[in-house]
Formats: sequence, C-alpha cells, structure tokens
Amino acid sequence: MNMKTLLAASAALTLVTCSARTTQLVDVVESDVMVTETVEDVMPTGPAAELHRFILGARDLDLSPGLAIVVVQGDDVAYAADFGWADTEAGREVDAETVFYIASSTKSFTGMAAAKLAYDGRLDLDAPLSTYLSDLSMTPPLSEDSITLRQLLSHTHGIDNGGPIVLRTAFTGQHTPEMLLDLLAEQPAGDHGRSFEYGNMGYNVASMAMDAALGMSWKDVLAQEIFEPIGMSSTTAYRSAVDEDRLAMPYGWEPDGWERQEYAKHDSNMHAAGGMMTTTADLARWLIVNMNGGRIDGRQVLPAAVVAEAHTAVADNDDAWGPFSRDGYGLGWHVGTFDGSRQLHHFGGFTGFHTHVSFMPDERIGVAVLVNDSRLGAGLATAVAAFAYDAFRGLDDLDARSAEYLVELSERSEGARESTLADRARRAARPQSLPHPLEAYAGVYESPRLGKVFWTIRDGRLHAALGLAQSAVEVFNGEENQLRVELTGGGTVVAFEFPEGTDKAAALVVAGERFERIDDSPGTW
Repeated sequence: MNMKTLLAASAALTLVTCSARTTQLVDVVESDVMVTETVEDVMPTGPAAELHRFILGARDLDLSPGLAIVVVQGDDVAYAADFGWADTEAGREVDAETVFYIASSTKSFTGMAAAKLAYDGRLDLDAPLSTYLSDLSMTPPLSEDSITLRQLLSHTHGIDNGGPIVLRTAFTGQHTPEMLLDLLAEQPAGDHGRSFEYGNMGYNVASMAMDAALGMSWKDVLAQEIFEPIGMSSTTAYRSAVDEDRLAMPYGWEPDGWERQEYAKHDSNMHAAGGMMTTTADLARWLIVNMNGGRIDGRQVLPAAVVAEAHTAVADNDDAWGPFSRDGYGLGWHVGTFDGSRQLHHFGGFTGFHTHVSFMPDERIGVAVLVNDSRLGAGLATAVAAFAYDAFRGLDDLDARSAEYLVELSERSEGARESTLADRARRAARPQSLPHPLEAYAGVYESPRLGKVFWTIRDGRLHAALGLAQSAVEVFNGEENQLRVELTGGGTVVAFEFPEGTDKAAALVVAGERFERIDDSPGTW
C-alpha cells in the first residue's frame, strides 16, 4: 500500500479512537467487529486537514496510547484534536479536558515568572545568590557571591547537575528548604565551568531563592503571575489540584503491548524544573501570549518587555532535537531554528510522558503536542509538530514530506522496539536466584545525603522505595549480591554488602552512594 492510500484509509476509519474538537463519535459494526469512526461536524480543511491525515497515519504506528495537539496561528486556535486513550484500563479517552504532566516544559513558565518578578522590582536577576540565600556558603570554587539568578535560569551557573538535590526534588519528594540549603552548600562544581550545561539544578536553586525572597512557594508564584493572568484555568503545579479522572496516565511499550507505569508525580516532587500539569487548551493560550508580546483576548496580561527578556538568548548552545536546532537559551526557552525559520521551544520528558511546546515568532505559528509515552511517543510528538509547521506554513510538497516523516518515524520506532526486546531478553536470561533469602536483603537503609530506602517483600519478591520513587526489583548478578531497580526511570544496579559471617546485608551501594542498614525488620506486604 502506498503512502497516499495508507493515509486515505486511515482518515476514513481508524481502530484507535480519535476526535477533533468539533467531532462526535459513532460506533460502526463491520464484520462483527466494533470500531470507531470519526464523523466531523465540520471537516478540517486546508492545512488542518493535511495535519489531521498525517496524524492518523502516524497513529497507525502505535507509538503512544494517547495524543493531544493544538496549533495556534496569530491570535487564534487553528487546529485542535485529541486521539486515543488517557487511561486504557478505564477506557477513558483523551479529550479537551485531559490533563498531562509536562515535565521540563515547566522551565519556560518558571523563567517567565522570574522575568516578571524582576520587571516588578521584586527580584534582581543579576544579583548574587547570597542576596536571597544569606545563610548559604558554597564549596569552592563555587561561590554564592558570583552566581546569579540569570545564570541559574540559563544553565550557566557552573554547579554540578547531579546529586541529592535533583534526586530529592524530582523523584523522592523528601526535602525541606533547610535540607536543600545544606545540600547545596556541599554540591560540587560541574565539569563545564560557566558554559551552558542543561540540567535541572539551576531551576531547583533559582526556586529556592525565589521562595526565600517572596515568602511563598514557586508553585503559587506561577499561579499568581502566569496561570491566572493568562487564563490557564486547568494548569497547576499541584497534582492534588487535579481530579484523577482528568489525568492522562503514563505508559511504556512492552512486547505484549502498552504497560501502565507508576504515576510517579505528587505535590512534593513537582519542582520548578519540571513540575506542571496542563491541557492543550491552556497551552494554546500560553503560545498566543508568547507570540503576541504578552497580549491575549485584547488585553496585555504580561508586559511586552517581560516576554522579550524571556525570549532573549543568554547562553550559547549548539545542539538539536531532531529537526529542531538550538543555538541559544533564554529564560526557559531554547532559541534556534526549524527548516530555516527562527523558533523557540522547550520540550519535556519523564517516565510515561513527552511534551512538545514551540512557536515561530516571525510566522506566528505555535504548536503543542502531548503524549503519554516517553520513548516511542517522543518521536511521534516530534514528527507531528514538524509536519504541523510544514502544513501551516503552506509548503507545497506536503505529500513527500509526510511520506518521509512517516518512513523515518517507522524506522526509528522499530529500532526502539527492537532495543526494548533485546533488553527484555537480556534481563529474562539472568538467573533470578540469590545466595541469601529475601529477608537478608529486606530492611531500611539510610544515606545522609539521599535519605532512607525501604526494601520490602511483596508477593514473594523484593520491592524498593526511596520516598515517592518506587520500583520492583530484579536480580542483576546473584553471585555478587547485585540487584536491579528503576527508581529514577532507568535501570540502576544496587550492590549489597554482607560482612563475613553475617546472614543479613549490612549496607548497600548505588551510584557510588552508600546506605547503611538502620532497621532489621523486613516489612512483608
């Protein structure tokens, strides 16, 4: 089947529920199989129709359970559609009310809020960190007197991007302002000096300074300075503020289909570098404000100077995400080009989610794509966004571009699936026996920097929990007492230490961090 035939067939009938915001769904019975057909009240025309057909073709590759997209042009929404499932187990479809976690796309909001606070005279982006964290004394060569908020927000601060602050704020949720300040005092310098090095640390530290200066959480600052003025009524930095039946649930592809992932985000591990939930309808308003100098609905909701400052590159960068190049970084925005046209963007990824948010200021076109898978879905979101720009810029070779994108997307996704299959085969081939009973490993272990990790026995298997981060446990190398966990999204090896003559582990080491046993009770669930 050629590409045009494939797209035509997909547009006529799809087995995955899909709806544009103006559609209604009707059930059709064909050969005793219930399927869902899209019946449009007003069929998309022009660029919207081309994009709709492309998405249906891409959806046939099965790269994410669900997808939501919005395209804005000038002051208006030019296309909005929802596809597939927010929650496959509950049979709940993605719709205009579905709320997605957007991970690092949060940075553009934090950066804009900081620019607004500076404009109002409530913060000084070029003041040293010591102005706001007066009790901080950093480890040389770092100095609280030479790092500014602007450097923190543009990833040119020179602080190492790893360590306990990032772990505690993004994963475990175990932290207090005093604890983070103590950990920051011990944090080493990075390897890149003051040159651009992307990470979460700068935004974590910037939010510490903002909280201290304003006497309120960065979460409430974003609501007050950004969400409410723009009218983003379904956007929040608190998971507890969102009804569970509105949430898109996270998934990951496995050989036997889509597997539900742990929803790992809660109020305490929503952080300024990656801690927001929103809808495509609200992201449409965000894009309009960014493209129109702070104006929406005929009102100036953010000063034009604030928007311009957030968009101005502070750091040099030479990178790309697929076809989206990056040559600079502003306050929460990558600055670069797509297909020769200037573009600003910030994407986000976390277990079970990927977010694409971008706009072309000269063409005044913006795109947001949200999916609930972080691996295959990332490629899907990238291809859909790229084609959206092609369609709405009115390019005349859309059939060829569509075919090219879909072939590349298919090849890349097939490679990713093969990689997953190989990984699962390697893991399945490892013997799952251990030299000691499970009770010898179970217990509570503590690291002064990272906190307590609980190893319990659930249904005859070990389970690990480090704060909110939870993981099933596999044997990696039984003879060496090495186990495998996924507490931060990827596989990590944990080595248990058994002193000679003892029948219980005394300590464990993970990523160079040592945890000492502090409680012998195994905790069987």
